[in-house]
Amino acid sequence: MVPNSIYFSENGEVRDFELMAYTISKLGSFEWHRTSMYNPSNIYDRPAGFYFRFHNENEVYLQLQKCIHMFKGKLKWGMNISHHTRHRNYIIEPTQVYEAKLSDKYAVSYDLKKVLKDDYESLCEKAILDIPSLCNHIEVWFELEKKRPFLPTMPE
Repeated sequence: MVPNSIYFSENGEVRDFELMAYTISKLGSFEWHRTSMYNPSNIYDRPAGFYFRFHNENEVYLQLQKCIHMFKGKLKWGMNISHHTRHRNYIIEPTQVYEAKLSDKYAVSYDLKKVLKDDYESLCEKAILDIPSLCNHIEVWFELEKKRPFLPTMPE
């Protein structure tokens, strides 16, 4: 049986759509995050992306950005600051999705399916396939394989 919380799970017990939250939580305590990278009931609902922020701005963001940039998967991935939130939330997502969100067409419709057109479904599928190897890449890069997630804490 899979535990209800990523914080009490072990490697291998976490479902793919929650794997990034589990992995990144080993780097520090979240102030906010969206646990699920994609909708497992409808993988075409939105492209996979992990939204989060830690309590404090620190060096880990720069290190994580470099780590993700160096990942070689089916897609090119990046970590960016969300322009569509009032807080400084970070997003780990395919670069193609990030670039589509910067387009004029997206600014008008906020519809990635219309912007990415024929590539949309393939991109959703490839992103999901990349998640386990991207998380493994992060774990190896930061030597997190035997570490446990940090529990969320309230800011002081």
